[in-house]
Parts: sequence; C-alpha cells; structure tokens
Amino acid sequence: MNTLPARWTLSTWMLVFALLDQVTKWLARTLLTPHQPFVIIPKVFQLTIAYNTGAAFSMLNQQPQLLTLITSLIFGLLLLYGLGRSRFLPGEVAAFSLILGGALGNLTDRFLWGKVTDFLDVTVIHYPIFNVADMFIFIGVLILMYVHLKPYPETPAMKPQPDNAPQPKLSVGRPQNVKPDEPA
Repeated sequence: MNTLPARWTLSTWMLVFALLDQVTKWLARTLLTPHQPFVIIPKVFQLTIAYNTGAAFSMLNQQPQLLTLITSLIFGLLLLYGLGRSRFLPGEVAAFSLILGGALGNLTDRFLWGKVTDFLDVTVIHYPIFNVADMFIFIGVLILMYVHLKPYPETPAMKPQPDNAPQPKLSVGRPQNVKPDEPA
C-alpha cells in the first residue's frame, strides 16, 4: 500500500475508533447505574458499569500516574512505528488502526477521568468487565498475528537457488565496454 494514503487511512480510522469508544463509554456512564447490571442475555451477557484505575485485570491499580505514563509512552512508540512504516502488508493498516484507536480511547479516559470506564460483562465465563477499546486492541492484535503468521506464496526471488544456478555478475569500477580515456 502506498505510504501516504496508508498513513492517512491509519490516522483517520484510529481517530474514528477512539471516538466510537468514547461515545460508548459516555453512554455507559450516562445510562448505567453502578451496582445495577443491565441484563442483555441472562447468565451470559450484561452491561455493568465499572471503573478501572489499573491496567488489564487491574494490574498497577495503586499507581495510576505511572500507568498513564507507561501507556502514553507505549502509545507514542506504536504511533511512530505505525506512521513511520514505508510499506504495509495487507491488513496491517487495519490492525494498527484498531490497536492505536483502542489505546487512544483508554488513554483518553485516563487523562480525563483518571480511570478507564468498563461496561461489557460476559458473565457466562466470569471474564473481567471490559470496553469497546479493549475489543479493538484485541481484534487488532489478532489481525497482526494472522498477517505475520500466515504463509505467503513464494515468489521467484524468495525461492532458494541451487548451487549450480547462474549467479549475477557484479562489476566494480568502470563498465567493461568503456575505453579508459572516455568518461564513464
């Protein structure tokens, strides 16, 4: 994919995903009542408002400033890496957009509220409550894994050459068909 359109696409979708995450969190904060789950599918899925000052599974729960600093640094490095790429494999722009959009959504929560708003509660497996940004990050990582782990068809340049295959001739200095007194 051409680099400039890929960078614009990545940046645009990253912002769209972060905005979508923020809208869903605003709806959760506005419409849900703490300690009163809104059941969607009984004993399977419900909406439960929760706030997380830590990372995934409440890690670093007692150090929100340190977590915000670490998250900001990782986000910045990922953004520079994603926007600094000269080429993208198919699917990488979507993956980076999802990961960075989700990270930006959660980072925005940390800067605005000092905590991340979670509200998606899968009760059938007793999974920790999460949010849309977490889903974006997870899906983006899955896409990256697929892109980088799937086998690509071999091109002639990738195929190993037998030892007796003709090797390209490399010349150093003046081309052989130029006389010494002529400029090269």
